[in-house]
Parts: sequence; C-alpha cells; structure tokens
Amino acid sequence: LAAGAVQIRRNKDVWFHDPFGPTPIRDLEIDSPSMSRPLLEHVTRARVAALPGVEFLDQCRVRSVTLDESQKVKSLLVATADGTQRSLQAELVIDCTGRATRLPGWLKDWGFGAVERQQLQIAMTYTSALFRPPAGWDWTPAACLIGPQPSIPRGGYVTPIEGGLWIVTLYGRGQDIAPANLQGFVEWSRGLPHPVIHERLAQTKLASDFHTYGLPTGRWFRYDLMDHFPGGILPLGEAICAYNPMYGQGIGLACAQALALQDGLRARSGQDLNDLASDYFAGCTARNQLGWSIMETADLMFATTEGERPADIEARWQFARTLHDLLPDNPELHRQSLRVTHLLDPPSTLERFKVMG
Repeated sequence: LAAGAVQIRRNKDVWFHDPFGPTPIRDLEIDSPSMSRPLLEHVTRARVAALPGVEFLDQCRVRSVTLDESQKVKSLLVATADGTQRSLQAELVIDCTGRATRLPGWLKDWGFGAVERQQLQIAMTYTSALFRPPAGWDWTPAACLIGPQPSIPRGGYVTPIEGGLWIVTLYGRGQDIAPANLQGFVEWSRGLPHPVIHERLAQTKLASDFHTYGLPTGRWFRYDLMDHFPGGILPLGEAICAYNPMYGQGIGLACAQALALQDGLRARSGQDLNDLASDYFAGCTARNQLGWSIMETADLMFATTEGERPADIEARWQFARTLHDLLPDNPELHRQSLRVTHLLDPPSTLERFKVMG
C-alpha cells in the first residue's frame, strides 16, 4: 500500500456479477489490495533481498538437478548469462518455474515414474491493457468483476491500481477472443453479461499496449499421490497446480503452499529433510483441492471445456445457484462463502447455513 497499491474491500468496493447475476454490494471484511504485477514483484523482491544470507543469481537457467545415491538432491547445474556453467551444492531446492516446470520429466529420469495429473481443457484467452480514467473520477464501487455465463461466455475485470490507472482484462473462451486494439477491445466489451465495464471503458484513455494470453488447460500434478519422492526438492505455485487465472487463485495457493513448507521446516529445525515431501504435500493438498474444485465447477458450465465431469457436478451447480439466491438476505452467508472462495476457510464452514435445506 505504501508503494501505491489501492486497497479494495470485498464486496464494498467491487461490483461483482457471478454466473447467475449481480451479487449484493456490502462490506464483507476482506481486504484485497489491487496493484500491477510488476509492483507486487518489485516489493516482494526488495523484502527478500533485505533478508540476511540471500543472494540472487540473475539471468541464469537451471540445466539439471543431480541426486546422490540415497535419492536426495545433491547439486544443481546452472547456466549463467555469459555462457558459463556453475555447479551449486544444494540441500533443498524449491521449483517455482510455473507452467514451464521440468520436474515431472526429471522424476521419470530419476526412476520415480510418471506423475498423475488432473487436467481440464479450458480454452480460455484473456486480453489486458492499462487505461487512464477521466479526471476527477469517483465511481462507486471502484472495481467491477463480471463472470461469464454459459449463455454469454465472456467475462471482464476492471480495477484501479497504482499511478491512478486502471487495469482492464477481458476473458473469452474458444475462438471468442477480445481484440488487441482499442476499437475492437471496447466494442467486444459490449457483449459482456452486463454493460457496466463497457460504460467505463467508453470514458477512458488507453495508457499501454494490449497483451493477449492463451490458457488452453488447467492442470494439477498429483505429487501427493506418488509412492516415492526424492529428498530435498519440492514444487511450489504453478509448478504444482496451474488453474484458470480468471478465478484469482494462483498467489493464494502459492502462499498456502509456502506456509505448509514453513511448517515442515520448523518441525525439523533444520535437520534431515528427506521426509519433508510427505508432510509438505499433506499440508497443502486440501487447499489445492479446493482451488481445483472451484475451477472445475465453474469451467465445466461451458461447452468449450473438455475433461472429466465429476459425478456431483449437477449438484455443485445447483448449490452455487441456490447460494447466489440466498446472498441478498444473508450477509453472514455472503461473507463466509467469499472466505471459502478466497481459500481462507474450508467449504465445511458453509454447512451450518444449510444452503440446500
């Protein structure tokens, strides 16, 4: 916040339209700071750099990881920017290379076998740009989030960030992709389930280039189901689970995984890390499962999504629709449901509300 992020209070500062229509605007006591990704990464890197014993190796690539005879990580081979290679001794390696992770292939090469994966073909593409709102703008609520509907599979998000700018993202499915030019982008927003984002865009000025990103799949590597796992190496973030970014789960899941890692390390007080993997995966699998369930339930509503349909998917959709209908008259249910979707509490906390009677 000191660096310029904008404090957003859910749902007081967010006009939210889920697949079944608008939800009530009320203070649900959940803060959601809004900022650009570069600001988040800059502040995070500065804090990490200030820690004692931290050294950054910039512009390098990990070529390989070597295990010792006890199947524990021994070293990494790193290629540096000048073309030289450097061997680094390692006791613990955390793979944060995201969707580009090579860990599944390494596990095969090391003799641990193939990693089971859950996967959905979500065929989702989003286009983003920065915009500058008109001088003196004071629109309430400050942010707008429109989820797509099965009959209108377009979504969008507008939120204020640092520097007095807005970041605007439009989501499409299949071949329905928001154009990466101003006229086409604004016109495409007319097709959203509600006109609020189009009305705002029509009053702003473009402040950046457009960028389009295609996300063909959501997937979860089930390392937690493997019989054996090497010591001293663990995946984190999208190296484990890379879901649909429209639901904003990635950083929350990475934080939950980091806390599970912290708990495992504290329990060992820096001692033998060979059995760290079992505790680590046990500590973060429940939240990974919740994130997967949220994506699965939402994305399988759309005809463009391909993948295994859970036996209870119709019941999930009915629950979501009933929940939506109950929100206007039940602020506490509204608050608790949002805590679940923000990965703060487990779904079991909704049982006391008897949503399905």
